[in-house]
Amino acid sequence: MSEIKGTKEMVKKIMEAAVETPLAVGRAIYQEAQIEVTEMKRRCPVDVREDAPHPGNLRNSIHAEEPRHGEGNRIYVLVATGQQAPYGIYVHEDPDAHHVVGEWKFMEGPLKESAPYMAARVAARIDLNKKKSMAEE
Repeated sequence: MSEIKGTKEMVKKIMEAAVETPLAVGRAIYQEAQIEVTEMKRRCPVDVREDAPHPGNLRNSIHAEEPRHGEGNRIYVLVATGQQAPYGIYVHEDPDAHHVVGEWKFMEGPLKESAPYMAARVAARIDLNKKKSMAEE
């Protein structure tokens, strides 16, 4: 029986890639989610009345959580509002509310706008992160 030269090295590289690729994708998605969070905060309504009960709580609560690995090879990042703003869904979904600062659909809007470009952005970021990592070695 003959052995192909380099088989062990190739198997090792494939196994390393199987571990590193999901981590790299998760990092890239998280980094892109941070950009979306910034835009969501920019569009988020803020109660600017002098007697506002919780000015800025909703905006300040918008965040991206660390990457999660779901069923199969699914990797995702959850973008949400925090517990200090349980009314966020009402503000987000009310088209009739008047906002001096911000707008309704402040989370959905940026995501819908970026959706056609997100895969390319994540891919570019994976490549950028890989090049940066290689330069650091």
